Amino acid sequence: MFKKVAILILSFTIFLTAIVKGQSREMGIMIGAMNYKGDLHQPMYDTKNNQLGIGFLYRRSYSNHWAFKTGISYGHIKADDAQSNDEFCMNRNLNFRSAILEGTGQIEFNFFPYQTSNPSTIATPYLAVGLSIFRFNPKALYNGSYIELQPLGTEGQGTAANPDKNLYRKTNLAFVFGGGVKCKIGRRWGLSLESIVRKTYTDYLDDVSGVYADPNAIRVEYGKTAYYLSDRSIIKNPKSNIGRQRGDNTNRDWYSFTGIQLTYTLSKHYIDQCRPFRIKLW
Repeated sequence: MFKKVAILILSFTIFLTAIVKGQSREMGIMIGAMNYKGDLHQPMYDTKNNQLGIGFLYRRSYSNHWAFKTGISYGHIKADDAQSNDEFCMNRNLNFRSAILEGTGQIEFNFFPYQTSNPSTIATPYLAVGLSIFRFNPKALYNGSYIELQPLGTEGQGTAANPDKNLYRKTNLAFVFGGGVKCKIGRRWGLSLESIVRKTYTDYLDDVSGVYADPNAIRVEYGKTAYYLSDRSIIKNPKSNIGRQRGDNTNRDWYSFTGIQLTYTLSKHYIDQCRPFRIKLW
């Protein structure tokens, strides 16, 4: 299923690039902050969890109102139960950080007529929707070092107690939506302020999803470090935590990228085929 969706996204990108051949094109860079929402942090946005994100983008406008953008971005997300005010989270005592490498394709709709190569347009708010393929790798701070969590099966994946539960994939998909404001800052230069959220199809951005597994079974399969990282609760339950809530597997994880984009148009020409607006060639 994953491969089929990935092929569909690639085919869709090639198709849109082909149909807008000859329209205005621009390239640019983006810089901003990545943030995360999941089992270790419930709010969609929190400045204390901001992590630097950077990227490159390529946009083709096939009218003053419609554009298609592809991009590659890289950054980090993080969260720590020690920063929570919730008693359950503080006692759970988990933390993580993860790099995010993402490729995305998005359709943009401009509310007002706008193309960077169009001298008669100035600025517009816009909406964006699309899909992303991303790579993540959650790590926990333990004894002064960051330890990769996925290979440790911290919720019992692949142990004798859970032989049918496999280690999660570190490459996944996300549905992308958001918006921002574009404006021109010169004949060929454009500036955008954008905030886009990603609803992922995994609940393991933070390596937390379901219930506590048998730590002894984890130690047999993956070793002592996995044993300790599977349950770091400060106050241990006298009847053990096996089967008790560790995360919420009914909600998948999210991440966002909010930042500034600086673009340079590669086109001297534009054409607007979006009726009822007048077609122009310059």
